Amino acid sequence: MTSTTTRSRSTARAAALGVLVIGLAAGCGGDSGSDEASAVEGPGASEEESGSAASDGASDDGASDDGATGADGGEAPGAGAVALPEDADLATEQLPITAEKAVEIGLGAAGGGELVQIEIDHDDDVWEWELEIVDGGRQHDLDIDATRGEVTEHDQDDVDDQDPAVDVTSPMPYAEAIEIALGKEPGRVSGWDLSSDDGRIRYTIDIDRSGGDDVEVEVDVETGEVRVDD
Repeated sequence: MTSTTTRSRSTARAAALGVLVIGLAAGCGGDSGSDEASAVEGPGASEEESGSAASDGASDDGASDDGATGADGGEAPGAGAVALPEDADLATEQLPITAEKAVEIGLGAAGGGELVQIEIDHDDDVWEWELEIVDGGRQHDLDIDATRGEVTEHDQDDVDDQDPAVDVTSPMPYAEAIEIALGKEPGRVSGWDLSSDDGRIRYTIDIDRSGGDDVEVEVDVETGEVRVDD
C-alpha cells in the first residue's frame, strides 16, 4: 500500500514538473516572439517616423520656398526696386519694370488682347508705362508704374477700328531703335513710344541734346528709315 502511494506521488510530481517545464518553455517562447516582433517592428517604425518627419520638413520647406519666390502673387513684380532719377538716360539705364514686363502686366490686367501702343516717360515724379491694348472691340488704356509694376490707372472704352498690333521685340527691339536714333542725334534718351501712323509702325525716341533742346527721332521698324522731327 505504501509502495503504491509513493509511486502515485512520484507520478504526480513528475506530471506537475512536466507542466511547469512546458509552461516555462511557452513563456520563454512568447517573450522571444515578442522580442523578435519588437526587433522587427522597431526599425520599421523608426523609418516610418523618420519618413514622416522628412515629409513634414519637405512640406515646410516647400511652403517657405513658395513664399520666398512670391508664388502666391502677394508681392508686386518690382517690390523693393530703386526708382531711376528723372534725368536717367534710358539708353544706358534699365527701368525695374522693363517694356516686356509692362506688356505682360498690361495683358494680364486687360484679360488678353493685342498691344497697339506703348510709351515710357517720366510724369508726376514717376517713370510710367502707358499702354493701349485692344481685345474684341474693347480698348484698355493702362498706366503702369515702371518701378513697382503697379497698374495705377485702367480705363476701358469701345473701339470700332483697331490699329495694327505692335511688338517691342520684333521685328525691331526697342534697344536697336534707340541705338539707331542716337546714331542720328546723340544725347540723353528721356523716353520713347511705339505705335502706328498711317499703317506704318514706328518708334519715336525722345532725345535731349547736350545744348539743352530736345528732339524726336522716328525709326521705322520694317525699313529702319530714320526721320528727325525738330
